[in-house]
This record gives sequence, structure tokens and C-alpha cells, in this order.
Amino acid sequence: MMMKMKNNILILTSLLLLMSCQVETVEFYVATDGSDSNTGTIDAPFATINHARNTVRKKIAGGYKGNITISLRGGVYRLEETLVFGLEDSAPEGHTVRYKAYQDEEPVLTSTELISGWKKLTSFPSELPIIAQGNVWVANIENAKNWQFRTLFDGEKMLSRARSAGFVPTMECPKPSLAHRWEEMNTLGFPEGALRNWDNLEDVEIFIRPTHQWLVNYLPIEKVDEQNGIATTSIPGTYRLSKVVNKDWDETCWVENVLEALDEPGEWVLNSKTGKLYYWPESGNPGDNISAPVVRELVLVEGRNVDAVEGDIPVRGIIFDGLTFTGGDRDVWTVKDRGIQHDWDMFDKDNALVRFRGAMDCAVTNCDLRNSGGSGIRVDLYAKDIEITNNKIFNLGGTGVLLCGYGPGNKDVNKGHLVQNNEIHHIGQLFWHSPAVFIWQSGENHILNNYIHDIPYDAVILSGVRPRYFGIMDPVKWKGYAIPRSIRENMQVIRWDEVGDPQTAAEALVFAHARNNVVQDNELHNVMEILGDGNAIYLSCGGAGNVIRRNLIYKSTNAANEIRFDDDQEESFVEENIIFGGGIKLKHTNYILNNVIVGGGLSIRPETAVGARVEHNIVYSTGNKIAFYNTNTESKLARLLDLARPDYNLFYSPDETSGRDEFAKIQATGHEEHGQFANPLFVDLEKGDIRLRSGSPALKMGIKSIDIEKIGLLDEPSFKRFKRTKVSLY
Repeated sequence: MMMKMKNNILILTSLLLLMSCQVETVEFYVATDGSDSNTGTIDAPFATINHARNTVRKKIAGGYKGNITISLRGGVYRLEETLVFGLEDSAPEGHTVRYKAYQDEEPVLTSTELISGWKKLTSFPSELPIIAQGNVWVANIENAKNWQFRTLFDGEKMLSRARSAGFVPTMECPKPSLAHRWEEMNTLGFPEGALRNWDNLEDVEIFIRPTHQWLVNYLPIEKVDEQNGIATTSIPGTYRLSKVVNKDWDETCWVENVLEALDEPGEWVLNSKTGKLYYWPESGNPGDNISAPVVRELVLVEGRNVDAVEGDIPVRGIIFDGLTFTGGDRDVWTVKDRGIQHDWDMFDKDNALVRFRGAMDCAVTNCDLRNSGGSGIRVDLYAKDIEITNNKIFNLGGTGVLLCGYGPGNKDVNKGHLVQNNEIHHIGQLFWHSPAVFIWQSGENHILNNYIHDIPYDAVILSGVRPRYFGIMDPVKWKGYAIPRSIRENMQVIRWDEVGDPQTAAEALVFAHARNNVVQDNELHNVMEILGDGNAIYLSCGGAGNVIRRNLIYKSTNAANEIRFDDDQEESFVEENIIFGGGIKLKHTNYILNNVIVGGGLSIRPETAVGARVEHNIVYSTGNKIAFYNTNTESKLARLLDLARPDYNLFYSPDETSGRDEFAKIQATGHEEHGQFANPLFVDLEKGDIRLRSGSPALKMGIKSIDIEKIGLLDEPSFKRFKRTKVSLY
């Protein structure tokens, strides 16, 4: 009897302990047909997310210590201003505040405002093209001076702003181009008739690729001298506003948002001076779903950010789960902006749908971020352990995901983020240079199992600020290339009081904080669709310890090298990647190990590759031209290999006679003593299965067979999808 009583007491004690360990969760509900005077239950939901947030604030301030869930019912939630979550919204310690979709419903957060009162234009302005007359509708926009939106939507479809025919600037960039990059950055020479001194000049923008292939600018016009063919922009371009070098583009630039360019269905023009919005609908009439965005940034999670090295206080534990974010405006550069590398994005800028700025242990998961003029997700300044997982990010004007720390200095507080299992595509639709994932001065991040495709420029960028921006440069190579401190790109973000006066590249690289990142198991294809001089994965001055591992890259349009080490990138690894069509470019002391390259080759910058390792790679050449190492002459090949000293690599071409001859040239330089020319015996090259069959000579050389089953999205890895669908890898 006593034993039975003891057992009952033990069972009761265990149950009480189990109950005490269970985490309490409070749930509130929001619905578009609710009321903020309701109690927030499933039967009496709130109407706005703002009110739900404020209710949660009060509960946390009252001492609540559990989890909180805010379930949003399906429907469109229109935000009139950015929804801000501050320190008072932090989850109780060790818990979360989760804003989630209710069951399988779709709550849509947007900043767009519907435009009504459309009337068909019957009296035609003289500048309206004849082809558009009778097809254009007009709506009055109140307060247009303060609402100069740059994007317009039909439903969620982003409409095209009217643009003129393309033209080439009349001012050439003198040679050498680098020495003149920082000149005439506000001055554009144009052919007769390309620009006019419009009455509403403040509405007009020049879209231009300034001097180089790798970026675009939208620049507002300050004045136009029609007689002399000279326009002045109110903010400088990234570089000199001259013809693009090394690229034969007929349409280097054009003008946007002028009525005479409204010559195709789907285009629109806003005149803020008259308050008129002109639109040529594709369907014949505007319908009821034309809308314009009110803000660029829909949601901001912001803690206490200070400029000092210490003192930041992050918002914690806020999670967005299953929501849709859409309908933000395009970024507009100002004289106060500070650019990061090549102005591919702006430092600490409110240009993304969701932004963390001073946050920790937060997440965006299972969300759609789509159809917006700006970027998807930004993680700025102090930020640690932010998870961006299982999202679809697409049809954006800017960057997909940006992890952006502080500029070079002693403040290294942006790190430890996870970007996994996201599909990112058709981003950079307005700012063409925008990468899918951009890591700048942010370290120890994991970029895993993402599916990135159909983008105009690079897929993944890891970078920082190069030593020459500190004034450290080779006087021969960079003669005449002194960078003025007034330049927007990089110069404005260096923490000059902290970096001191570095005299060598090594001293400057101490402040390169994009270290120890892992980019692994991602599938990348159809990148570099528009711009030039780019790559699928690009590293420049990020810091040591970065690992680019087991990524599948194929069908890039303009990329000669799919993975590229560029200036001042040191001590990082490219290993077990699978590349179809392009190659890998080595610069500086980095390591290229156990990759498979089909159709491309290896490229080495001999003057910088001291101490590098290029080993256990398979280079399988296809087509008529066999180039295992990308070089033009045998003397250059020897010089190229002398510093990197590659060995234990396997080379092959189905044209075995030419292939053996090419391999003999390599061995004649005294390198690849242990290398071989041999068929690697892939399992099924046509289907992309580059695993090595038993008996492969590569295995005998110590080359590992790459595990292709882990590449791509977690729910359907790449090669599993290839079995279900027909995929062309070339």
C-alpha cells in the first residue's frame, strides 16, 4: 500500500513538473473585417496589425513571460506607413512573438494605395506620341509633389514606366579609363533631341550604365542645355557618365517618365507638377486595381543602434511566418546616401520590404516577398542570428537578401545569420546590378540550399572595402587612380577614426569583416542575363575563411567565370562545386579544390596567386576550343602556373588528340606532375550526374566524388527535380 502511494506521488510530481515546463502561449487574431475595439479572439479579431502590436506591447510590459502568436486572417492589409517594431516589442526572454498566417490563408501586407477616378484622355498634349492618342487614360493625384512614386502596379503586376529610345553618351571616357573614373560624374553629353528642358524636370530620370559593365544608375536631372547637348544631374553617378567601356551596347542610357516616351501599352508617366498620372492600359481600360506605393519599407524591426563600438541593444525574438509582403516603392538615391561596393546597394537604407536594424534571434520564414520596386530583406548594422528560411523572393526591383554590417572599423556586429531553402528569382528588375544574396561586412553566415535563377547580374556576392579606398595602392598599376574622399562608393562608410592610417593591404584587411561565411549546396542558373563583367558567385575583400562548397551552377549568360576571387580576397576556399559552361578564376592566396568544371576552365592571375592551391579538380572541356587554363600563349601559361603551382588535377576532352596536346603544353611548363589526361568516368554527364563511377582514374588520384543529392532546395533537391523535369545544363 505504501509503495503504491509513493508511486502515485511520483506520478503526480512528474505531471506537475511537466505542466510547469510547458511554455505558455497567448494568441491574438487580426482580420480585414475585424475591429480594433474587439478583444482579438478568433471570433472577435482586431482589424489592424498596428493595434495587435500595441496590444502585445502592453502584455509584455505587464510582465508576461511566455510566447505570443498573432494570427492574421487572409486578405489585404494596406499600410499607410512603415510598421515599426522597437525594443518594447521584443519577446520575453527565451520566447518569441510570432506574426503568422492563420492556417492556409494568405494575409498580404502592402503599401499600395488604389488609384481611382480614371478618365480617358480626349485632348492630347502635343508631346504625346500619335500612336498613344486615344489609348491613354489620366487620373488626378492629390499631393503629387510629396508622392512621386517610381513604381505603379496593376494588382501585383509591376507596370513599366515610359522610357525613351536608348542613346550612347557623346562624351567618351579617355584612356586609361581608371584614371578618369571620378571625373564628370554629374555631366552627361547627349545627341541632339535625346533630352529636353522639360517643365517638370524634377520628375525625369536618366537610366544609365556609367562607364562600366557591372552597374546601372537612376539619376535625377538638374538642368538641360539643349543647345550644347549637356545635361547635369543633381546627384553624381557612380562613375563618369560616359560610354560603357569594353562593351558594345547601343543603348547605354535613356530617359524615363516623359510623356513623349509613352508609346506602348502598359506604360505610365507621372507629372507631379500638374498632379496627372497618365497610363496606357493593355486591356483597354485601367480597371479597379491600379495602385501606387506609399513607402519603400513595409516592416522595420529596429533596436538601439549607436555609432560607438559598444552600446547597441537589439530587438529580440520577433518572427514573421507565412506572410506575403508586396508593393513597396523603388529606391531613390540622395546626396546623403553612402554606397557599398560599386553602389550595388546603399548603406543603411530603407529600401526593402522587411528590414532588421538592430535585431537578434529574429526570423522571416515561409513568407512570400514579391512584386515590389525595392529589395526583399535587409539585415543592417547590429544584427545577429537572423534566420531567413523557406521563403519565395521574386519580381523585385532591387536585391533579394542583403546582410550589411558596419563599414571598416572596430565594430564587427553583423554575423551568424542563416539564409536557407529560399527560392530567389527575377530580382534586380529595375536596378539590374542587384544580387540575389549580398553579404557585405557581415561574417559567419550560412547561405545554404537556396535556388537562385533568372537574374540580370550576380547571384551571390561577398565583399568589403578594398585597401585602395584607404589610399593603399600599387603606384604602377593604379597610377592616377587616387580616390577622392568625397566619393559616395565606400569612402563614406569607412570609420576613419578607428582604422588609423594603414600602410599595407594586410593592415587594411584587418577591418574586412565578411569572414568565415559558408555558401553551400545552392543551385544557381540563368544568372548574368543582362549586365557584364560579373559572376554567379563573387568574392572581393570579404575577409579570410570563406567557403564556397558544393554549389551547382549552369546556364549563365555573360559570365566567363562562374566563381571568382577578385581583388584583395584572401585565404578562402572553393571546393566540390559543379559548374557547367563557365569556370573558376583565382586571384591571391586562395584554394580551389575538388571541383568539377564542364565546358569551361581555370583562370589564374599569376601576379597575385602566391601560396594558392589548385588541386584535385576535374576540367572537362567541350566544344571546338580546348582551354583547360584560360590563357592565350604558352609563355603566359608558364608564368600563370609558376606561382599557383597546380597539381593533381584531371583534364579531359572528348577530342582526345587535341586534349592530350593541350595537357602536354601544361606539363611542359613543369607543372601538373601528378595530373592526368583521362576520362573521369562520370555516372551520367548528360543529366548532370558527375559522380564518379567505380574505376574512375579521378578516384585513384584522390579526387572525391561529389555528393549531388544534397544540392538545392530541401524539399526537392536539384537532381531529384531533374529526374521529374527536363533540364538543360548548357
